Amino acid sequence: MNNKGFLLIQNLLGLFLLGLVVLVCLSTLNSAIYNLGLTKTKMEMIYTAESIIEQIKSFDYNNTEDTEFIFDMQLIELIETLKNQEEASIFLPLDMENLEYKYICHIYKIEKDNLWEVMISITSKNEVKNINNVEIMALLPIPK
Repeated sequence: MNNKGFLLIQNLLGLFLLGLVVLVCLSTLNSAIYNLGLTKTKMEMIYTAESIIEQIKSFDYNNTEDTEFIFDMQLIELIETLKNQEEASIFLPLDMENLEYKYICHIYKIEKDNLWEVMISITSKNEVKNINNVEIMALLPIPK
């Protein structure tokens, strides 16, 4: 019966240590979930840039339909704009107020020796902490 005080102190100490462990685990879990969200956003931006490069690279006048779009611009119209200028800079979507798109795309093209040096820059419309632009540069043959 004289152990009641020691038993109470042991229980309080056990609850204190359990609280510390739970606190550390929850903060680590919260940080991991936040970092996964940042990684998902960054991967979506990279995927968007790569798919734009692939659409421009695989463009063919004979096989391209009028329903192919990059953001809100027809692919045929985009290629014509890029073809008509030696140095071109295009910001997409054309309607920046459109809430359908999460990203802003800047396409910059320079024509060099029958090749296009195309630089795609993707920026998030919502300023996301710790995420910068995604930029991809490619040398492409001029579409015929």
